Amino acid sequence: MPQPGKSAVVIPVPAADPLLDAVRERHPGIVRDVPAHLSVLYPFLTADELDDHTVGTLESIFAERAPAEVGFPGCARQPGFVYLPPEPPTAVRELSTTVRRHWPGLLPYGGAFGDPPPHLTVAMGIDEPVAGEIERQVGPYLPVRTRLEEAWLVVYTDRWTVRARFPFGGGP
Repeated sequence: MPQPGKSAVVIPVPAADPLLDAVRERHPGIVRDVPAHLSVLYPFLTADELDDHTVGTLESIFAERAPAEVGFPGCARQPGFVYLPPEPPTAVRELSTTVRRHWPGLLPYGGAFGDPPPHLTVAMGIDEPVAGEIERQVGPYLPVRTRLEEAWLVVYTDRWTVRARFPFGGGP
């Protein structure tokens, strides 16, 4: 559970919400109460550190990026973790790199996992039998294809809320 005041920069993936809803219905408490998304950078700044300059910088970063088509052809898992890797991962990885270049002191997941590949989290904190069950459950929902068109700055209080939206522009 994130701490109140934490923020994140994410790319919403509404096309994957039905998949998460199905898993959440069968396994309450395993799927986080947040829309399907790809993390650009979590944790980001604290809510108190978010100012007009920060929002303007993020707005500029995303305005320079063209929307991107991605697919989620399959499900993957690591111990305690089920996720969907995007194909191609390039657009998300480039955005993460660009945001981190502006805030070099911030590491994905606080540095706990090195430089993780882009992914859409389905479930976490689970044992292997449940992970296998979830992997089988999401199979009929795949592949998911979508167009990434905006990013969100979200802040956690007692739940995640969108602080700002950043539409992708037309590219350079």
